[in-house]
Parts: sequence; C-alpha cells; structure tokens
Amino acid sequence: MNQDNRYDCIIVGGGLAGLSLSVLLAKANLKVLVIEKKSYPFHKVCGEYISMESWDFLLRLGLPLETLNLPKINRLRLTSIEGTAVEEVLEPGGFGLSRYELENMLFKLAAMNGVTFTLNTTASVYKIGIDFFQVTTSAGIFKGKILCAAYGKHAFGNFHKPAVGPENWVGVKYHIRHSFPDDSIALHNFNGGYCGISKIENQTHCLCYLVKASQLRRYANQIKDLEQGELYKNPYLKDIFEKAQFLFEKPLTVSNVTFSVKKPIVDHVFYLGDSAGTIAPLSGNGMSNAFRSANILSECIVKYIQGISTMPELEHEYTVRWHAAFRRRITSGRLIQYFFCKPGLTRFFILIVKYLKPLRNFIIQQTHGESF
Repeated sequence: MNQDNRYDCIIVGGGLAGLSLSVLLAKANLKVLVIEKKSYPFHKVCGEYISMESWDFLLRLGLPLETLNLPKINRLRLTSIEGTAVEEVLEPGGFGLSRYELENMLFKLAAMNGVTFTLNTTASVYKIGIDFFQVTTSAGIFKGKILCAAYGKHAFGNFHKPAVGPENWVGVKYHIRHSFPDDSIALHNFNGGYCGISKIENQTHCLCYLVKASQLRRYANQIKDLEQGELYKNPYLKDIFEKAQFLFEKPLTVSNVTFSVKKPIVDHVFYLGDSAGTIAPLSGNGMSNAFRSANILSECIVKYIQGISTMPELEHEYTVRWHAAFRRRITSGRLIQYFFCKPGLTRFFILIVKYLKPLRNFIIQQTHGESF
C-alpha cells in the first residue's frame, strides 16, 4: 500500500459533521481523508436554522460569521392545520445560513488546513486489519487508523444499517423570497407532516417540509398536488405558497427518510451527525447537533492519537459523551413530533402550548443546548 494512501483518520461523508471533524483533526496535526460522493457546492434538504449554541464553535473553526450579515432568529411560531398559532421568544435563538454556503465554506477551510479530499467518490466496503481500516472506494483503496461514518441517513456497503421503522418520510425544500419576518422561525403543521420557514443569507428564506411517504402516495407522489391538497389547508402555508417567489426551478427532495434509533459506534467505526441518529425530527437544531458530535469525537480521537487513551477508552468516552449530549434531545424531539404530527392531537397540543408558557419554555429548552 502506498504510504500516501495511509491516514490517521478516514471520514466517509463530507457534510456538516464530517467537514467539521476534518478541520478539527487537521488543526491537531492529524492526516485526514474525507470521501465525498459529490462536488462542492451543492444543495441539500435541510431546515437551515442554526442555534446560537454553535456560533462560538464555528468562529473557532475559522468561519467569518460576523462578516456575513446573517439573520438573527429569536422568535418561534407554531401553527395547527386550522390556523391556531402560538408564538414565543427563542432563547438563546439562532441564525440562518444555507447548507450550500456553509458546507462550501467548510470545504475550503478544511482544504486550507491540509485535509485531503476525494470527491465524486463512493465508499463501497471497509475491512478491519491489524491496527487499521481498509476502505475500498470508486477512487481506490485507502487505509486509516480510525474510520468515521458521517454520510447522513442512508448507509451503504457494510456500514451499519439500523432496523427500518414503520414509517418513512420525504423531505422537500425550496429557497424563496417572502415577507416572513427576518427574526422568526415557524413550524406549520399539515396533515401528514410539518413545514418550517426561516430566513437565510441574501434576503432569501428556506422553506422545508417533511411529509409521510404514505401521505405523498395518496397524491400519486405528485408534490404540487400534495401541497395544494394538504399544505394549503393551513392558512399560513397557503399564504406562503401563493405569495412567495420560488427560486428553484423544482423542489429539492430526499426520500426514504427514517428516524430509526442508531448507535454512535458499531464494529469499531465511529458514527456522527445523522449517521448516528443525532439529527432526529424536531430534536432542535440538527445542524448544531452535527457540529457538537464532531466536536466531541475530535477531542476523543486526538487523545487517542497522542497516546493519552487506548482504543477501548476512546470508544467508551465517545459513547458516554454522545449519549449525554444527545439522548434527551432526541427523545424529546421524537415526543414533540408525535404530538405535532398526530391527527387529532395537533390542535390540542398547540392549544396547551399556547396557554402554558412554562411548557413552551420547557420545549425550547429541550431543543436548544449550551454553547460549546
């Protein structure tokens, strides 16, 4: 094996979690390879709201957030299908930035810090050797002391595939221009799903929704028919779809989205971001959760590479810290999603939340973390 193909860490997937991890490890003088199936920049289905808990972390990485004039978001609105609405101050709030811009900036930052990339490349299988992993890809074979999986929701090859849940979802995203307030984020319920809107860069808003695949099938998988037949029943969504300027020629979609319970380590491979189930529905700030998982894992890996900890200690520390950081947020998110998407319960849930301020504050606390 050519020594040029040997790395301290191989990261499969160059999304938020994988890119952030690569920058952190490279800054600690590790030799890092990122395997990414696309080329930057590219759009992804994502809500594109980032909690302020990630602001200091991104500054430490080296992103010039202060110079980007990003919208600061500090108000939340929830609405039911019938139009019942509740609003609350978001503390600590967040900011808007598209995945297109954010991942492209992180990619450039990682390359500047010495991370090696192999783009337009698919990893097909990995094998465990003596003190190394061998990863076979469409661009060749690579070896690394540590293997990290940050490829998102859909596993491939012999990477861990959790049991499929009873329901899968479809994600749909648009970029639009609309008069929706710059300082707010809204979650609008409809039969079979929910839709979020918040401002991002360049006077643009992200409009993104999740719908049960079974509901979309009722409309012969025609997105426009679904929107007119279901989303328009919520008067807030009807107003958005009728008055907004849509900037994509067609919606960006992702299918077969499941929210199965996953694990942070399987077969000595370290999973982070959505690959580890960190970005569960309504768990709050999926983008921040991806950053936090990268931060935790980087600290554990650096100690191992420096000889401070053994591999069993590395695996134990990451597992404990991952569960401490995400277990409650994921559980809370799934519970909130159940009430927010269950026919017959949503209006009742909105009414309770509307008149019980302590409950509103509790929900926000469950979905927002401390700065890291």
